[in-house]
Amino acid sequence: MILWFSLAACLLVSLFLPLLGQKILHRRVIFIDLALAQVAAVGYALGVAMDANGMLFAGVVTAVTVLLIATLSEESDLPKEAVMGALYALAASLGMMVLAMMPHAEGQMMELLFGSVLGVTEVELVIIAIAGVAALLLSKLGRKDSYGGRVAFYGALAVAVVPAIYAVGVILVFAMLVMPGLAVWRNGMNGSALQAVAISLVASVCGLFFSNQFDYPPSSAVVVFLAATALLWRGTSTAINRAD
Repeated sequence: MILWFSLAACLLVSLFLPLLGQKILHRRVIFIDLALAQVAAVGYALGVAMDANGMLFAGVVTAVTVLLIATLSEESDLPKEAVMGALYALAASLGMMVLAMMPHAEGQMMELLFGSVLGVTEVELVIIAIAGVAALLLSKLGRKDSYGGRVAFYGALAVAVVPAIYAVGVILVFAMLVMPGLAVWRNGMNGSALQAVAISLVASVCGLFFSNQFDYPPSSAVVVFLAATALLWRGTSTAINRAD
């Protein structure tokens, strides 16, 4: 029987991650979500290594990172994607080093990558929902290219990412942020936000039921169905537009 809390977790993140992902695509900072997700994972690993609250450590480390990367303005001559990619590489390497010092590091590493969606509780669902609403509200303050605006924008991503990676993992968070937005991207601009959310919802339901039926890792199954749904949606939309 499918775990309904796992399905609820995937459906919840489907409601806000694609919307935030469209803002990322608009700003052309694709790597920021993956970088922040990896930074949050490092903070979580540090907390676990110190027998402390992993979520609390993830939040603190991510908040400090947001304040630092917000100093990079739109007018900077540094390529933002390269900076975010470098941050991701650094965070991933630090995370590996922290996990290497822990017993059962391989299991911890897999949990960070793919989450613990099978063990999601009612409290965690509430936290994810509150974080999603807060992230969407905060993102509305991050429209201007000022230090405060960039802190609000990156902070919104951090608020959404930290609880989400604990539940569904780094890989699914990144996929949810990017794939739906790419599927509806048209003529160099964001497409329908409703369609992006619909793609995520369909993939979550199909992926979780497929995982339950054939005993595959749930987060991985959702990512595969997310990619398939996004490709199908984009292909169908392209064919319809050409016919018109």
